[in-house]
Amino acid sequence: MKKISCLLLMLVMMLGAMALAEPADVIEIGTVEELAAINENLSGNYVLTADIDLAGAEWRPIGAYAPSGESAEEQEIPAAETAFTGTFDGQGHTISNLVIDQPEGWAQGLFGCIANAQVGNFTLENATVDAQMMSADVVGYAYMSTVSGVNLVNGAVNAHWGEMSAEGMYGGIVGAGMGSMIENCAAQADIVIPDGTANAGIVGGGLEMTSVVGCVATGTVTAGNDCYGLGGVSGCGFAAEQFTDCTAADVTITAGDNCFWIGGVTGYAGGYADAQYGMPVTVFTNCAAKNVTVNVGENADGIGDIVGAGFYNDQVAQDMGAPFDQPTQFELVDCVTDGEGAQDEDAAAAAQLLEDVKGTYVALFPIITDSAWDQVWLDHCAAVMGDEMAPEAAQMLKDACNGTIYGQEAIDAYGDGSNGAQFDCLFINGVDQITFDGATIGGTLEGAEVFSHEYAYVGPLSLGGMMNGYLYETADADAGEFKYFFMMPDTPASTYHLEFRYGSDVDALTEYATGPYAYWLAAGFPVDADEAMTEDVIGLFCDENLAEMAQEQPAA
Repeated sequence: MKKISCLLLMLVMMLGAMALAEPADVIEIGTVEELAAINENLSGNYVLTADIDLAGAEWRPIGAYAPSGESAEEQEIPAAETAFTGTFDGQGHTISNLVIDQPEGWAQGLFGCIANAQVGNFTLENATVDAQMMSADVVGYAYMSTVSGVNLVNGAVNAHWGEMSAEGMYGGIVGAGMGSMIENCAAQADIVIPDGTANAGIVGGGLEMTSVVGCVATGTVTAGNDCYGLGGVSGCGFAAEQFTDCTAADVTITAGDNCFWIGGVTGYAGGYADAQYGMPVTVFTNCAAKNVTVNVGENADGIGDIVGAGFYNDQVAQDMGAPFDQPTQFELVDCVTDGEGAQDEDAAAAAQLLEDVKGTYVALFPIITDSAWDQVWLDHCAAVMGDEMAPEAAQMLKDACNGTIYGQEAIDAYGDGSNGAQFDCLFINGVDQITFDGATIGGTLEGAEVFSHEYAYVGPLSLGGMMNGYLYETADADAGEFKYFFMMPDTPASTYHLEFRYGSDVDALTEYATGPYAYWLAAGFPVDADEAMTEDVIGLFCDENLAEMAQEQPAA
C-alpha cells in the first residue's frame, strides 16, 4: 500500500490541482453569479474563494449533455462544446441549498455534464435534484473525468420515469460515469427511483469503467417495482479498474417487486479476464458494508452483502450478444460485511494502532522546516518539479503546513480565499509533547503534566469525507478538550510521523474548514527520531504528494 501522507493529500485537495499554475490561468469564483457564469467559459480553470448559498436560485447545471454523434459509441461521448471541460477546485468551501426541478431533464446536478475535467474539494450541503436520467446532486454525467474530495451532506435525488429512463443512473456524487475516477468522496443522501428504472447508489449510479476509491456512503436507496442495479455505494460497478477502500455505512435499500442485482456496496459489477474485450474484471478491495439493511418485495433476485451479482442474465445475453452472452467476473479481496465482522476488524486495527505508535512526540513542522533541512527539501522538490520550480514548490509545501491560527480566527483569515490557506499542525491546548502508551494518552508542557487519560475505541471517523481514521474517547469527566482523540492510521514505521486531532466535540472534529478546530490537524514526530527519519518524512511530503500535484496540473 502506498504510504501517502494524509495531511498532504488533504492539502492537495484544499489547495487544488492548480496550486502551481500561473495566476492568470485561474479564475476565482466567490458569488452565485460568478458560479453560474462558468457556463459562459466551460474550459476554464476555476477556484472557489468563498462559501456560496444557492437558496432561491433557479440553477442551470454547469455543462450540459449533448451526444457527439449519432452512433451508439458517439452517444456516450459528450459534445465538447456543451460539457464542462475545465477544472474546478472548491478549496474546502461549501455550496449550499441547491434545488433543481427538471422532471424531464437529463444530466442534472450542480454540474450537469463534465468531460476530461477535474472537479472537487468542496462540500455540497442541502441539495435536491428532480430529474429523469443520468442525474446526481454533484455531477450528472462524468466522462473521462475525476471527481475527488467532495462531501455531500443532506442530499436527495428524486428520479422521474420517462420513455428513455430504463437505465436511469442516479447517485449522490455522480449519476452516470464513463471512464472516470471518483475518489475520497463522502455522500449522505436519499435516492428515490420509480418503477422500471435502474442503477442507483448513494455515491454513484451507473458507473462503467469508472474507478471508485476511498468513498463512504450513508443514507437510503428506495426503488419501485421492476428495478435493477441498487447499491449502497453504487448501483453499477462494471469493468472498474479499481473499487477500493469504500464503505456503505448505516444504509437502507428498499425495493419493490421483481427487482434484481442489489448489493450492500454495489448492485452489480464484472468484467472479462480476456483483455481483448477491454473490460477488466472488477476487484473490490477493502470494501465494507456496515449496518446495511436490504428490504425487497416479491421475486427479488441477485442480492449480495457486498455485490449483488455479475452483469449477466439470459435477457442481457439475448439483447446484447457477445461478449455479454457470457458471465462477467468480479473479485472480493479483504471485504467485510454487516456489522460485527467489520466492527471487530476496525476495533482490532484501532487497538493495534495505539500499540504501534507508542512513544513521545513533538510537533513535526517546526523541526523539518528549520533552515538546516533546506537542501533536503530542494533536492526532493527538484527531483519532481525540476531545479527551477524547486524553491517555489518547497516553500509552498512548507507554508501550507506551517500555520499558527485555527478555528474562527483561521476561518476569518482564509474564508474569502484572498489570503490562501494554511494548516496549523502544532499541538494546541497548552501541550508541547504528547505521549502514547497503549490505551493511555498524556501531554506535558515543559515537563509538567497537562493531561493523562485512558481511552477506548469508539468507531471509525472521517474528517471532511477525505481522511478516514479511528475515534477514541475517555470516560474521565475532567478531560475537557482532551475528551476525544481522532487518529489517522499512521505510524513512525509507515509514514515517519503521526496525524491526529483532539477535542470535546465529535462533530466539530469531522470538519476541517469550519468550527472550533478549522484548519488544524496535529502532526507529531518522535522525540528520538534520527536524521534519517527526518530526511524520510521530508521525502514523503515532497516525493509522493508533490508528484501527484504535478501530474494533475492543467495543461498550458
